[in-house]
Amino acid sequence: MSYLDLSDAIVTGNWSRLVNLYWSPAYPVLIGLARLVARAGPATEIAVIHAVNLLCFVALLGAFDYMLMSVLSLSAITKRSPLAEPLGVAGAYVLFGCFALTMIPLELTTPDLLNGACAFAAFGAMLRLHTGTHHPRRDAIVLGAALGLGALTKSFMVPWALVCFAVMALALRRRGLRELGIAVGVWLVFLLPWSVVMSKAAGRPTFGDAGRLTYAWYVNGQDTPSLGGVPPGTRRQNTEAILPGVGVPGDTTGSDPMWFDPARWNQSVAPHLSFDDQLKMVKVFIVFYVMNFSPLLFLILLVAVAPPGTRRVAWRRGWVVYVPALAGLAAYAMVIVTARYVMPFVLAATLTVLATIPIAQRMRPTLLLLGLAIPIALEFFHPLTVPGLALVTSVVGGMLAGVLTPTRRRVGWIVSIAVALTATRILLTPSIPEVLRAGAVALMLILWRTSYVAVRGGRTVQFAARAQASLGFLLATLLLFRVGLRLDQDAAAARRAASAAVGNVSWNIALELQSHGIAPGARIAVIGPHAESYWARAGRMHIVANVPRPRAEAFWQLPRAAQDALLNEFAAAGATVAIASVGPEHGQPDSSWTPVRYRGWIRPLVRPAR
Repeated sequence: MSYLDLSDAIVTGNWSRLVNLYWSPAYPVLIGLARLVARAGPATEIAVIHAVNLLCFVALLGAFDYMLMSVLSLSAITKRSPLAEPLGVAGAYVLFGCFALTMIPLELTTPDLLNGACAFAAFGAMLRLHTGTHHPRRDAIVLGAALGLGALTKSFMVPWALVCFAVMALALRRRGLRELGIAVGVWLVFLLPWSVVMSKAAGRPTFGDAGRLTYAWYVNGQDTPSLGGVPPGTRRQNTEAILPGVGVPGDTTGSDPMWFDPARWNQSVAPHLSFDDQLKMVKVFIVFYVMNFSPLLFLILLVAVAPPGTRRVAWRRGWVVYVPALAGLAAYAMVIVTARYVMPFVLAATLTVLATIPIAQRMRPTLLLLGLAIPIALEFFHPLTVPGLALVTSVVGGMLAGVLTPTRRRVGWIVSIAVALTATRILLTPSIPEVLRAGAVALMLILWRTSYVAVRGGRTVQFAARAQASLGFLLATLLLFRVGLRLDQDAAAARRAASAAVGNVSWNIALELQSHGIAPGARIAVIGPHAESYWARAGRMHIVANVPRPRAEAFWQLPRAAQDALLNEFAAAGATVAIASVGPEHGQPDSSWTPVRYRGWIRPLVRPAR
């Protein structure tokens, strides 16, 4: 809703409306241009924003391809690199599909696809400059432009760009810093004008307040918006006396002013460094990483069993990716993490590991044990990581079957792995954590003992080949299964969207409200979640007062006189009608409220005489 409101700046030609201390401008600019090209009105603008997302996905794929060419140049000089195998390139695109489709849902109308494209392009340019390129000036321009556009897409990219430039300064110090200077210059062309505009609007030097507010909200716990409340700047003394926790922004800019301009309504929210708060947040998101990226923990195994000396070479070749990727993961872990934020860092680092770490021809039992023990230990202790431990354990069970089953008959070998995976998953279920933990340790020790026996029997090469082949097959199967689930969800969502009752539901609600006389431009009070009232944007309404979802039941339980007094305060702020998207938990509102379709109620308001 806020991005569509911002895109009005492009449609109307009022570019100053883009200046917002919280929302970055690149994504709404694209939406506005697309609306102009499509001549989209209220009924079709949601379709247009999804078309923009599709174009952003194409840009993401193109930037990934640019990065992949750099990654494959590393695999070409790494003997026995997994990506240098005949299916290596296809596997890389499969990984892209798995990560992109499951971690950044295409239907989510946020700039993360565009931001991911900028990150991929930056990684590709840094690898080219590090390894030596035939077109250093061009790749330096790509690096600066990617980081500059990224800064206009998400403010996080500004400090991350400084990390990238520091990395490149170290990487290029012996060859000269001319290319780095070009990249920084191009970056500043993007960043400085917008920073000047933002600083003038804020009255202080800044490139945006998103980081400041996000830290205060999620680390310090100050008025966190995801809890469903209203920002402190919208709470008024008169309404607080009747029902604490309601918001009255008044007749200001935006369909939902409270989320259109968070910096304005959260001025009292100030971040402060707290070791305890920070440590608590880091612990939460370490668990998030371990819980959500369980299959990738087996990269630790590949690194552990790699031939002697190759780990140092892998670091030397890929550190310009590893350091910025780890910096991105660590920075988000200090504040807030969702999968869509970190997807480009995870995928870039994963592919670089696969490009620079060779497949082991032999496995030392001690290193195999270490490579298995670390993933299991990471998943072992926390209750939230028990499902991840079940996945890791089932893969170890499949690997054990893979090394014990002869590979002469490929079909039989694959069936035995699949059966072992399924059996382990059923027998060692997350519902009985104690049994699961004991089974994980037992399977790890059995696989280690099997490797020890293979070494004593002179079959270490055979063991290594079967172990790594079965691991690759199992991880590919799990990732493809996850993508299949995602595609099934997409198909179900497409069927729902195609129905007349659900499709374009925001516009349908807006039409229903118009039939009750609530015309475009109406000032409304909302009883329910303000930030999810997308129908307000579709109907060109403006929310001037709100009882948020957590306070809705308290509103309905107010005595009639108190409820009327609160609605009178809303009317005094400019609301001409109250619209309830959340009704009483038990029963219906009284007869002063008119029911409408989609489980809502409306009540006209009259401005009280003062």
